[in-house]
Amino acid sequence: MSKGFTVTANIDIPVHLKRIHNDAFWKFAANEWKRLYTPWVPYRTGTLSQQTTITPGEISHTVPYAYKTYNGIGMHFRKNKHPLASAEWDKAAEPSQKGKLIDAMQNYVDSGRLKL
Repeated sequence: MSKGFTVTANIDIPVHLKRIHNDAFWKFAANEWKRLYTPWVPYRTGTLSQQTTITPGEISHTVPYAYKTYNGIGMHFRKNKHPLASAEWDKAAEPSQKGKLIDAMQNYVDSGRLKL
C-alpha cells in the first residue's frame, strides 16, 4: 500500500487574506504555491512533483517516498543536476517565493473572481 505525504505551509499571509473562507480561492492558492515551490522539489523522474492531490489550502505528494524525501531521510540531493533540490522544499522556496504567492492571491481577489 502506498503512503502519501501532505505539505502544509504556514506562510504568514496578510490578515485580510486569512479571513477569506472560499474553497476556490484556497485551491487557487495551493495550486499557485505548488507551482512556485516546484523548482525546489527533488527531481529524478518527476513523479514526486507530478503525483499530487490539491485541495483547498493543502498539497499532498502521493508517492510512497514523499515523506522521506521531504524530511531528507537518507537523501543526498545532487546539486550538479538540480541545484535547488532540497528537503522541506516549501520552506526552502519561501524566502524568494512568498511575495509572489501573496501577489497572486491579491490579484485573484482584485480580479473579481472571488465571490464573498
